[in-house]
Amino acid sequence: MKSRLYIVAILSLLLAVAGCRSLSISINDTNPPVFTFSAGQFAECCTHLALFTVYEVDAGKDVKNVIWEIRPKSGTDNSATRLPQITYGQVPPGFEQLIPSVGTAPALQAGKVYAASGPRIEVPDAFVMFRIEDGKAMRIPDE
Repeated sequence: MKSRLYIVAILSLLLAVAGCRSLSISINDTNPPVFTFSAGQFAECCTHLALFTVYEVDAGKDVKNVIWEIRPKSGTDNSATRLPQITYGQVPPGFEQLIPSVGTAPALQAGKVYAASGPRIEVPDAFVMFRIEDGKAMRIPDE
């Protein structure tokens, strides 16, 4: 009986922790890539995307060059449950493009490393690194 209670307690704790995940980003393998967003059902913070930035990354994983940046317009629900899928270079309804200020986002190039994220201080888990390889976006695993 004691072992059953122990197992139930562990499973409950694991479910609670999994349900508290902050906003995170997933990427598919198309070019241009499509980004999707999720957060744990019981997350109490870090679930809103105030800004979405795609940038080139150098060998030291530092920002080299912001190439595309969008943000939700005032009044847009930017919570994890209401965020649309975002295709690189296509501004979704309810968003506005900040960078580039005029024109479209540059095409992603093979051989370069890119990252996409929300503001790291607000949504620290909303970060993904990727590169274009054989015409597809390939996620670079977290280290």
